[in-house]
Order: sequence, then structure tokens, then C-alpha cells
Amino acid sequence: MDWWNKILNIKSTIENFLSANHDGTIIIRGATATGKSGLSIELSQYFDMEIISADSRQIFRLMDIGTDKVSKEIREKVPHHQIDIVDPDETYTAGQRKQDSETIVEQILSRKKIPVIVGGTGLYIDTIYKNFTMPESAPDPIFRATMEEKEKAEPGFLHAELSRIDPDEALKIHPKATRYLIRALEIYHTTGKTKTEGFIQQPVKHPLLMLGIRRETEEGNRLINARIKQMLKNGLIDEVKSLLNAGYTADLQSMNGIGYKEVIGYLQNQYDFEKMEELLKKNTHHLAKKQRTRFRRYIAEGNVWARENVQYQVLYL
Repeated sequence: MDWWNKILNIKSTIENFLSANHDGTIIIRGATATGKSGLSIELSQYFDMEIISADSRQIFRLMDIGTDKVSKEIREKVPHHQIDIVDPDETYTAGQRKQDSETIVEQILSRKKIPVIVGGTGLYIDTIYKNFTMPESAPDPIFRATMEEKEKAEPGFLHAELSRIDPDEALKIHPKATRYLIRALEIYHTTGKTKTEGFIQQPVKHPLLMLGIRRETEEGNRLINARIKQMLKNGLIDEVKSLLNAGYTADLQSMNGIGYKEVIGYLQNQYDFEKMEELLKKNTHHLAKKQRTRFRRYIAEGNVWARENVQYQVLYL
């Protein structure tokens, strides 16, 4: 099926959904470089909608090329939210994201427009789709530093500690996923409740139409490689230089994202340009694979998409 007919079919699906759900919200999710943003912009020609980014990196100001933000020209034509809201050295938690996104959805609906959530960060999508209760747990830099030191001194400490405190959550996190392990421990440290106890799934607040974007793996990898070449051509290296010159250090969580950490290594003479590009491709392919696996697992686990007031459709682009 050609692109035009695919768009018409998607348009028809959305029209049918909205005719039955006047306060409906649309989610477009998928792995990196599958064409989510392009599809949302295409659909904006047919629907009076506003877009909410569900990307964990596009929240940061000054980080445009490496996060593949939609251009400012497009954003002037189609309102976008959750982009450029914090500086690279600021923290913005999933709990804040959930609360702010819910507020934005209500504001869009009050304007008689259609909220469309677009992104590939599974946690941010799930805060809407699963509508978790999320206990307020502010970041504790001292606790995080202490946990990092303990993990360095005794590899495996974090996973063992989480297994003791919250075994259900420990089963979901890879033993080497330090950042996620520390966050789960931090929640218990600051609230007295485990993540399993604090994150409880609730009914959705508004009817949802979930559009899961898929591409064949080979095509997805080709698009990733093309995107990386375009980012480098557009000035990714200069963008990273500017961030470093502005005082944003390599150890920041924002600077550890794919596209930034690889360029920092190149600028620090850890490897040459060709190796940097190879790492960019390798790490992005790995991320896309993880995202595809996560999406497939959701569908496989007892048809979890089949929830009240939620429709789900896989779209092959």
C-alpha cells in the first residue's frame, strides 16, 4: 500500500474513534526513526490538533540536532508541548511529566482541539496509557552519589539491594541498568514505599486511540543510519561543543544521551570520527531494538492493550 492510501486509512481510523469519543486522546508510539513525528505533522493537515512530545530528551533546551526536534517553523504552525522546557542541567522527573502532560491534555480539550501524544519513550507513554499513581519523590543527589560509589566498590550491589527491598521491580530492571536501579531505590529512600507499592495502574482519564508505528527492521536500520548522517551534516558536533563551552558537563544525564556521549568521546580524542559515527549507529540500533521488544512484549502479555476505553492499532509504514 502506498503512503497516500496509508494516510487515508489512518485518517479514517482517527475519524471513527473521534466520532465516538469527543474527548478522545491519540497516542502515536514507536521505535526511534519510524516516522512518528512525520506522521503527526501529516495528520495535522486533516485534524485541528496539538502535539505533546513524549521524548525524554526533547525537553532540554539547546539540544536540538541530537534529539531530532521538529523545526521551529513547524512548531509555529502546529502547536507542540513538552519541548524546550528545562535546561540541560535541570531535572524533570516522570512524575512531573505525568502531571504536566495531564494538565496540557485538559487545556487542549478545553480549546476543542485534539491532543496527540507522540514519542518513543515507553515510560512517558505509560504514564498516560497505564495512568500510574506516582508518589512524589524529588531527586536526592547525595543518595545517588552514595549509591554510585557503592556500585563501583561492589558491582551488583544495587540490584541485590533492590531485590531485597522490591523484588518485583528488580525483576524488571537489568542488573547493569544503574540509573534505573538507583531511581527505584531512591523512591523507597524518599517516600518509604517501594516502586511496586507506589506505582498503581488506574483507568485512563480519557478514551485513548494508540497507534503503534512499525517498520521492517532492515528499513528501520536504514532510516537510523540516514538520520545519523543528516544530524552530523546539520552540525551535531558543533552543537555538543557549544553545550560544553556553556558549562554543561559530560556527566550530566542530558549529556549521556545517545548522540551526545558519542560526540563527547570524539571531542575528548577517545576515538576518531569514523569510530564515533559507528558508535552512534550501533547505540541507536540497540535503542530501537529495545523499543521494539518492549512494544511486542506489551502486546504479548495477555493482550494488555485490551483495556476499557483504549483502542490499539499497529500501523506498518
